[in-house]
Amino acid sequence: MSRFCSFFGFLFFFWVIPAFVFFPCQAGCESEVQPTALQVKQNAEASVEIRRLSQKRVDAWADKEEKMLLEISRLQKDLDALKWRRKKTDTYLSDLESKMAALNEGSRAAKEIQDELEPFLEKTLQDLEAFSENELPSLRELQSPGLQSAKEMQNDADADMVRKTRGLLELLMRAVEYGYFVEPDQTDIVIDEKIIRVKRISVGRLGLFALSADGDQAWKWQPGKEQYEPIPHFAGAIREAIQICERRRLVELVELPMGPPVSPPVSSDKEVEK
Repeated sequence: MSRFCSFFGFLFFFWVIPAFVFFPCQAGCESEVQPTALQVKQNAEASVEIRRLSQKRVDAWADKEEKMLLEISRLQKDLDALKWRRKKTDTYLSDLESKMAALNEGSRAAKEIQDELEPFLEKTLQDLEAFSENELPSLRELQSPGLQSAKEMQNDADADMVRKTRGLLELLMRAVEYGYFVEPDQTDIVIDEKIIRVKRISVGRLGLFALSADGDQAWKWQPGKEQYEPIPHFAGAIREAIQICERRRLVELVELPMGPPVSPPVSSDKEVEK
């Protein structure tokens, strides 16, 4: 009996009492865990809001991503252009260096030519000036401006050798052409210490003749004496030569004295008049 009571008490203490304690507690806990309708609504709204914010951030990031991709593409193009420009610049620099080397070599050669050519040009100009001093007065007058201009150019520090050489060569060519120059002009000459207005004609470098305004008196320039000497018996021939040069007379042969003036023989006066 006592054993039965003891067993019953054991069951009661270790099984019944815990069951009463456990099941009410579990039932209370389950009643506390289950959400209410308000909580479900709030949870749903929170989930929707979270998704909405997440989608908004995704959309914002998509726009930013597109802009960043465009910027990356632009920067890549700029980088490619800079790489090309740098490569091209290196090529240009290499080409310029070779050209500069060639220019330096050409400059050195040009300096050597200048050192040899410049004294030659100056000597040639001096010789031409000396030659011009012995020219006929009409040719001397024609060459004087060109000689002065060439002298100024030779002394011009800013003028290069090309201009100096071209200027002197042109002057020399004109000086050569004066040897074939036949052109009448009007000027004043001194005869017996009197200034007389005459028509003048130079036959190249062979002779210079002058004719008075009335056509009766004629003179020829004598280089050795640096003066005009009368040749009245050639006045008609000089007048004809002037008319031919002025295109007022048909071209024909005209006899002019090329040597020292001489007096014609008396018997030839009628022939000259004819």
